[in-house]
Amino acid sequence: MNSPAHAIYSSTFSLSLQGHEFQPQYGVQLIFNKATQSLLLCTATCSQNPSCRIFDYDSSSHRCGLFEADLTNGAIITMASQTSIVGSMILSASLYASMYNQSCSACQGNRYQTCSSNTNTCQCPGHSYWNGSMCPLQLFENATCSQIDACRSDLNLSCIINSYGEFTLCLIEQVLTNTIEIVYAVWNTTAGSTSNLASSGTGIGKYYPQQGPGNLFDRNTNTKYVSFGDCNNITAGSPTCAQNTGFYLTPQRGASLLVAFRFATAESYPQRDPLMITLEGSNSNSTELTRGSSWTLLYNGSCGISTNQIRLTYGSTQWLPKTPAWYSSYRFLVNLSMNNGISIPFIQYSEVELFGY
Repeated sequence: MNSPAHAIYSSTFSLSLQGHEFQPQYGVQLIFNKATQSLLLCTATCSQNPSCRIFDYDSSSHRCGLFEADLTNGAIITMASQTSIVGSMILSASLYASMYNQSCSACQGNRYQTCSSNTNTCQCPGHSYWNGSMCPLQLFENATCSQIDACRSDLNLSCIINSYGEFTLCLIEQVLTNTIEIVYAVWNTTAGSTSNLASSGTGIGKYYPQQGPGNLFDRNTNTKYVSFGDCNNITAGSPTCAQNTGFYLTPQRGASLLVAFRFATAESYPQRDPLMITLEGSNSNSTELTRGSSWTLLYNGSCGISTNQIRLTYGSTQWLPKTPAWYSSYRFLVNLSMNNGISIPFIQYSEVELFGY
């Protein structure tokens, strides 16, 4: 049936038989639940709400429920009472294709697409995504997904990629480490090469006592990791101090799919911030992790900390282009600092967060 609303909001619904109501899979899908005088007004209310895809109406209680849902994440169920009915919006590609990516004048006031302030073009409204022909609703946890934006990002869901590069399920992105991880410091190490383990102390191949790599995962930016690398002077140093230093760890949670990370600055001296890093993954056992052949390069680029970034703050989240597999261990190496040619005695940073599944 067509609502009496203005044509730009007009919608076509299919109605169930009497004695049915809609049962959403998640509570967040209910977007309106109020008394309405008639079925016609409930239909019009859904039609004029761009988020509504399904409604149900009870003629006895006059309850009108609107749902940001469809039959892929909810069900029409039979009720003992014969006073309730369900309306499902009928959607087709023709409602979307002529407007998508066109100038905003094409979708002004339209319920199916909205004007994006970033691109000034017609795009899918919130909690939906473009699948090539129309705007289906984004998916919930554990739903099968086929593209990167198919999942509810507002619920921290992402469409994960398996070891074959295929999209699989919508899952919640998590911090992969806890506060008691065992972390190994390294120096004079490059991607693909054998790790040279660093030890506590000052000078060449050392990290400052009480300022070791374990501090990177204590979720406290007031602690830090200080690495000297190939420098022996604790005050002056050289422009290349602490290049090719870093750490590796085997997160206690087990193998994971790492998709992003971010670094946080220490309390002083921006020139001592890391700038460019490499990230590698490994599934070798602990005795093999020092060997360069055990590591696979996953990322080579910025650590996300910007020039003169505020102290004790996180840089931008850096996303891996595509993680080809789940790994049990990860190695981070700093190959360039922020010093811009200025002599520094060491490199320092306060936290590293790993995000994934």
